[in-house]
Amino acid sequence: MLKPILQTPRYRLVADQIAQLIRDGEIPLGSKMPADKELVQQLGVSRATIREAMIALELMGYVVTRFGAGAFTADTLPDAVVEANGLPGFFELVEARHAIEPEVAAIAAATMSEADIAHLRSCIEILADPDMSLADFERADRDFHITIARSTGNSVFVSIVAEFWRVRQRFPEWTRVTNRQNAADIARFFRDEHTDIVNALADADAEAARIAMRIHCRNSGQPLLERWRQHEEGAVPGNTVVERISTWQKEDLRTGAKARDKSG
Repeated sequence: MLKPILQTPRYRLVADQIAQLIRDGEIPLGSKMPADKELVQQLGVSRATIREAMIALELMGYVVTRFGAGAFTADTLPDAVVEANGLPGFFELVEARHAIEPEVAAIAAATMSEADIAHLRSCIEILADPDMSLADFERADRDFHITIARSTGNSVFVSIVAEFWRVRQRFPEWTRVTNRQNAADIARFFRDEHTDIVNALADADAEAARIAMRIHCRNSGQPLLERWRQHEEGAVPGNTVVERISTWQKEDLRTGAKARDKSG
């Protein structure tokens, strides 16, 4: 009997192949991983694919990232063989949030209470503090988005948004803190963008809330996207998550400009 042909993302195939090399000792434990450029040439894939694979390998327990030094194989192998299949990619998470959270925000625009709005603004104060610890920052960010979902009164929305944060916690810290590069970036991403969302919710403006959340979710992956998309050579236009996010950027800039013109 014929079986369906499953489409496996390239980064998972790359991660599984590299994991096998590590298990076989061809890439020694505790050694520096080959440079991205070398892996790109040997495997015939884009640098974006390599970086997604490295994230997966870290989640699988085969690779550790040392800030300022790069990626190294782990000192010991995982207790059991772990395959990349089933692990979400970083951009897959961004794409899922971009599709779902704006609609949750649009619904919440009609259900937010004054207490909810006040709580969201208190979360923003934590998010905009560059001296806040990563743990406190993560709690405030999760609390912000969960509060919006909870205000809809729909427990499924709450479960979905909570799952986004559960998945995000599995990624290495550098995938999450890469947005926090300087005070100006923190102000833009965590104060201004969250404030735009809250203002729209406070005005009960569903479309403005949808647009503000869409831009924010897209920007969650934007710093990494900007670094990688120039290396996406030979990809079919619109056929990768990375390219779809690049398309969203253009669309969101247009819709955001229209929203500002309308409000002005």
